[in-house]
Amino acid sequence: MRDGRTDLADAVMEIDARAYVDPERHAQERAAFRKLPIMACLSLDVAQPGDKLLFDALGPEIVILRDGDGQVRAFLNMCPHRAARLVTECDSRKRMTCRFHGWTFDLKGRLIGLPGAEGFAGMEREARGLVELPVAEWAGMVFVRADPDGGQIDLAEWLGPFAAELEHLELGRARPMRHTQLETRTNWKCAWDTYCESYHFATLHATTVAPRLVSNVMALTPFARHARMGFPRKDWYALADAPEAEWPDENFGGNYFIFPNINLNVSSGPNGEMFYGFYHLYPGETPGSTVTRMATYRPGHADGPQPDEDWQVLHGFIEDVVRTEDYSVSEEAYRNLLNAPEGFSAVLGANEILVQKWHRDWARQLEELAAS
Repeated sequence: MRDGRTDLADAVMEIDARAYVDPERHAQERAAFRKLPIMACLSLDVAQPGDKLLFDALGPEIVILRDGDGQVRAFLNMCPHRAARLVTECDSRKRMTCRFHGWTFDLKGRLIGLPGAEGFAGMEREARGLVELPVAEWAGMVFVRADPDGGQIDLAEWLGPFAAELEHLELGRARPMRHTQLETRTNWKCAWDTYCESYHFATLHATTVAPRLVSNVMALTPFARHARMGFPRKDWYALADAPEAEWPDENFGGNYFIFPNINLNVSSGPNGEMFYGFYHLYPGETPGSTVTRMATYRPGHADGPQPDEDWQVLHGFIEDVVRTEDYSVSEEAYRNLLNAPEGFSAVLGANEILVQKWHRDWARQLEELAAS
């Protein structure tokens, strides 16, 4: 850091413009999101039996809930009678009743109430339960697979050694401060790339991020398809000659990239307390649409006197930077990629090491899914 050095890839890398704009590639990516384990929420979002969360970022709307035995479950939000939407609000009721005809289901998805049952003589009630989806919970995180035939989720295999990196964050103790959603007219990868490097801090974020963070200095630790990236703060220069034992704990920070679409920013805000910032990116219905779900949490160990409002204000600041700076450039880049000359390729520098890694991993993942 003191010498201005950053982790580097072996060489520059080119990316064909079609990777961002091709409709067939986009359809393939949308299908991939349904087949992969995707982190949908934190355990605290469905903390008590009956708690429900509606999750629609993968295409079909999904009900994630905690049943009476404390187990997290996920179902398609579709009544198996005539496909009406079943759950319309995130309540804590122990039953789910369809407002169309009153069919009722318990928290395990079983049909337990059938008005006018005589009209359904011969129907197997056990076969008319809710469509259950693979779901797994670990270390305060909930992952779901939108494909009911995709097999159970093996988080030990999916996360690998990255699991231990996430476990120490104690996400199960965090408290939600603020959630927002951004809908952007760009390809989701154009938006995603902005989270993966600090090369742009000094120019794009000259008055917002650059006064606090060092530009173009990054430390990458890969964990198979996942990664941790460090973006150093400028006030760390004062620690350069101090023994590590004297480094203050509150200066710890890092970005945890949960493949394929989540950046978890662990850092300290202006009040000196830690915050967890989640940025979930999803491909929209067209190649030029992206949905970003942003959430800020107060860690369980951030128990200082600062009011919750501090974290809410911080969330607003980050959202504004992302929307007016990162995503503004991403929208412009996407429009140019749509109209780029035949054969145009974007180039990634060796200093954009995580952007390179992610694109290689994502291309490999798509190939593996296509071959399976």
